[in-house]
Amino acid sequence: MTTEHSQAEGAEGTPRVIGGIGALAIVAGSMLGIGIFLAPPIVAQHLPSPAPFFAIWILAALAALSGAVAMAELGVTFPRAGGDYVFQREAFGPSVAFASGWVLFGAIFTGSVAALAVPVCQYQLPVLLDPITAWLLGPGWSSDLGAPVLFGVVTGRQLVAVGLVLGFTLINAVGAKLSSWAQTAMTVVPIAILTVGAVWALAGGAAPPSPEALIGPESAFGVVDWTKAYMAVYFAFAGWNAVVYVAGEVKSPARNIPIGLIGGTVVIALLYLLLNGAFLEVLGMGGLATAFEAGTATAGALGGDVARLVVTSLIAIALLASLNGTILQGARVAFAMAHGAALPQFFGATNGAGVPGRALWFQAAWACVLILSGTFEQLLSLVSIAMMLCGSLTVASLFVVRHRRAGQPRAYSALGYPVLPAFYLLSSLAVVVVTVIDAVSSQKLEGWFPLFGVGLMLAALIGHLVVTSVLKPKAARA
Repeated sequence: MTTEHSQAEGAEGTPRVIGGIGALAIVAGSMLGIGIFLAPPIVAQHLPSPAPFFAIWILAALAALSGAVAMAELGVTFPRAGGDYVFQREAFGPSVAFASGWVLFGAIFTGSVAALAVPVCQYQLPVLLDPITAWLLGPGWSSDLGAPVLFGVVTGRQLVAVGLVLGFTLINAVGAKLSSWAQTAMTVVPIAILTVGAVWALAGGAAPPSPEALIGPESAFGVVDWTKAYMAVYFAFAGWNAVVYVAGEVKSPARNIPIGLIGGTVVIALLYLLLNGAFLEVLGMGGLATAFEAGTATAGALGGDVARLVVTSLIAIALLASLNGTILQGARVAFAMAHGAALPQFFGATNGAGVPGRALWFQAAWACVLILSGTFEQLLSLVSIAMMLCGSLTVASLFVVRHRRAGQPRAYSALGYPVLPAFYLLSSLAVVVVTVIDAVSSQKLEGWFPLFGVGLMLAALIGHLVVTSVLKPKAARA
């Protein structure tokens, strides 16, 4: 596949309908989720001082941008659906790609779909519904969705989360153009309003916090503190590579894929720094460290119930945009795996709208199983290390592809190569090593959860190597 491929149709017959704005919205919308509201309190707990607090956000932003420039070159070189799976297959062969593909589809994307759908129903929806419930039924009534409503174990929030997954899967099944339009709308609105709100808070719209709230607890920051803070921030930046999974449906890929990856990453990185400045201005370091979710806590301090409802609505919209983007991407991995003989051909078919409908609905089914059987915290933990490993392998693919294609013309060259891609690899692998050591030394079962994705990847890699290296040659000799 080369960049001279038809601009109207991708390699697998998918129509190219996503433009530059849509590509940028896919990246920005996939990044802007619950992470920017949950991560700042975690960072403030581990790094309770403004300088290291902002330093870890800047470091993660630079890492995301470093990965984005590498992915941009890979996406332009191989503008096909599938992202990591496609790039790793080209660089490292089918076994590594098979292992990453199974982790991506089986844990990272489906786990992320579930982990995005659940908090909307757990945190945002009740806040938005409570005023309506009180108005209709009177004071004292609550819209709590935590009570079991089915078989004595399935809660209302789980059923609503399942409904969200199925609803957005239906939007994606109708066509990539509709999904792209929805993504753009759900991305632009929260970015614009959050930016205005953050600027207002920084300009003095909020009362200054007390001196005690400005100063965090005195402590020495160890390697584990920096690593745990970075992991929280890394999850907030997750999604910077989103558009490469739908590269086969992007118009003029040599122009629009870099616009989506680099432009989306820069926009969200600047917004995150602005929001964190507003959080600290309103809550102070101590107040931020004790907040569960920074957005609602800041809104409450700014303007009471009205501001709380507005910010809660924006968080819900941002989460839904991230959910839509994740559903859009994950099915393309299964679609690409089917075309690479890593999944049954059944998942490689497109529907009448030219999108991988079967892969979309299978992804939805598996995500619903995770919603009904797990919790948000566990799902988030499961995908953390595996996400970093897959991203690191993909960025490493650029070095292999560059070496094999030395002297060949490139439609797009990664900015800052090889320094920026190398920085991404070193920073990610360092965090992976520290996190694995921390997980292995944990005395609690929950501490081992991040190793699930690593175990799944190793099992898939070994299994594929055995099948392709031992069983197939024996069958051929027979």
